[in-house]
Amino acid sequence: MVMRTFAISMTRYAVATLLLVSGVQSAPPPSRTLSFQQGVNGYAGTVDTEIWALATTTILAANPNASSDANNDGGESQVLLRFDKIIGDKPHQIPQRARIRSAKLLVSAFDQGDIVNLHQMLVPFEESATWTTLVSGVSADGLEASRHKDSFTFGKIAANSSEIVFDVTDTLQSWVNGDANHGWVFLNTGGNGWDFYTSEFDNPAQRPKLFVELTDPALK
Repeated sequence: MVMRTFAISMTRYAVATLLLVSGVQSAPPPSRTLSFQQGVNGYAGTVDTEIWALATTTILAANPNASSDANNDGGESQVLLRFDKIIGDKPHQIPQRARIRSAKLLVSAFDQGDIVNLHQMLVPFEESATWTTLVSGVSADGLEASRHKDSFTFGKIAANSSEIVFDVTDTLQSWVNGDANHGWVFLNTGGNGWDFYTSEFDNPAQRPKLFVELTDPALK
């Protein structure tokens, strides 16, 4: 009986070795892609606004464009952006426990500017946020926003509606794993403003877009 069991084990080992040598591998887990963009395919969860040190109580959320500028006419301006209702059990949501293969944040910039860093927000904000309500703007201090940069622009961008891509894969995975989604803040490293279209822009194709490729646990 012992010899027979040993023979069966060796046979299974031989089959596994043969498959490996012949290049036969199991199929990769199935994946799918999702995108979130205000007004496209019924999505309406984008929250974005600009806050400005020279207009401390002014709500700028209705503007069709926003500027990230360390010196905007003498006062810093920052841009906040979040995609709500992207994780859940509905058909066009990212399921819990999914593996994020790739996540890209795309914005349409129309004015050149200095390097801009994208930081994950650690505190919530409303679309009606102002420089004052966020206590003199947002600092990437590990309390209001992460010290770690999710991504950044490479040097000065060109004008004429350049599509800028930020890699946010790790942050999306952390949200799927249970961390709170408070979105991002765009912080300019210099005084040359960097402008892009917001979710209020009249052309939906140029509004901020979140594109996600994932492995869905329900499809395994």
